[in-house]
Amino acid sequence: MKKILIALGVLLTLGGSLFYFFSGLLLEANNTLRIVLNTPETDISPYGLDLNNATRIQNIYEGLVAFDRNLKLVPALAVSWGNIGENEWEFRLRQDVKFHDGSLFGPQDVLDVFQKAKASGNSQIAVDISTIKDIRKTDDGRIVVTTFSPDPLLLSKLTKLFVYHENNVGTGPYVLKEWIPKTSFLLTAFPDYWGEKPFFQNADYEVITSRTQREDEFAKGKIDVLIGVTEDQALALPKDQIITNYGLEVNFLMFQMDDPVFKDRNIREAVYSLIDPNQIEAIGNHFVKSSDQFIAPGVFGYNPNIPAHPYDPAKEARSLFGKRLERVSFDYLTSFRTLSDYLATQMSKAGFSVKQNAVEPDILLSKIQKHESPLFLIGWRAEDGDAGGFFDAFVYSKGPFNNGRYSNPEVDALIEKSRTEMNPQKRLLLLQEIGTKVNEDLIGIPLFETSRLFAIKKGIQIRSNLGGQVLASEISAK
Repeated sequence: MKKILIALGVLLTLGGSLFYFFSGLLLEANNTLRIVLNTPETDISPYGLDLNNATRIQNIYEGLVAFDRNLKLVPALAVSWGNIGENEWEFRLRQDVKFHDGSLFGPQDVLDVFQKAKASGNSQIAVDISTIKDIRKTDDGRIVVTTFSPDPLLLSKLTKLFVYHENNVGTGPYVLKEWIPKTSFLLTAFPDYWGEKPFFQNADYEVITSRTQREDEFAKGKIDVLIGVTEDQALALPKDQIITNYGLEVNFLMFQMDDPVFKDRNIREAVYSLIDPNQIEAIGNHFVKSSDQFIAPGVFGYNPNIPAHPYDPAKEARSLFGKRLERVSFDYLTSFRTLSDYLATQMSKAGFSVKQNAVEPDILLSKIQKHESPLFLIGWRAEDGDAGGFFDAFVYSKGPFNNGRYSNPEVDALIEKSRTEMNPQKRLLLLQEIGTKVNEDLIGIPLFETSRLFAIKKGIQIRSNLGGQVLASEISAK
């Protein structure tokens, strides 16, 4: 009995301390943002540039410039820049920026990461820095980037050249606190961050592969942001908990222009006229938006003057082939089965007998590059926010995905000119003119813009961005 009383006395004496201790733990728990994904990261280095990795690493790394939520270029580690020659850019660096290890950011760090990127062996970053001849620093602490030839996309590329020190040390709003591969990516706010401080002190990007577990924990309010929500999940949740984030991707049908049938523009136009944009949106449960061009509205080069979709339900085109059926092979990704069925049905009204081939992405890309697909359904995501990449890949006569051998010397000349035009307004007009001519030549059929779906807990608000990343620094409580 005496021992019990002594123990109780000790407990009462420490009561205040225990209360504050447990209150601190509670506060820390409540100030941790829990973001759940179903896909693990593959690379958390500064070169993990695909969307899945970028959602994590862009919390800790920064470049000289950045995209804002509307894909406009804004200052980051550089506060200003400008051309001092056709092939030279000068950048004035931000002062008093600290790395997560406490060291100060300076011009030499930019030179160092450029050399590291060249030596990294990473194919994506190699493409992004391929036009850079040299980076040097000036006597007054600025840096000068010299390109081999005029490069209007240099600033967009520099958003991906992150400045860092070894061991995942960056200058961003969050510090990497703990990383358990394929399980947890735990961040804590960097107290010396130069910019706006994040709302949440801690953020955990957690991987849960079980759909049942994700749904159960979200329903119980244990998840703040759920990434990778499917359409059927979104339909089952209240609308105010779903974020529909349209971004940079358009999905489309592409004709093989030298095919004996599809080389006839009248036939291509007949197919186009039978596709109902409202039905396309309905198939996507209205989480997609029909599109009239290959370029998404947020992408530089989008042309608002391209005419609307020519759907004409009264037009019957079976007479194009008389009494016979024209056989055609149609390749599509396995995830688009319902859409493929609809397209095949509509094409039958034009007299086609469609053989549908569901293929995996790598097989489809291989068939396109080998010119083996007379008709295919695919999407293009303008990662750098610019239409030039699509035109280079699918429209230019020597483009790697110009499956139909489409060739228009006037369009080729415009594409080549757009690659070196340094005046943004002139370049925009060039890209829009290319889009107009491609639309007139009807090389394919734009179908819809895709969206990424997120679910958020009540009381959470998120500033979604066109790039599609879910960044902890852009999430707060209402």
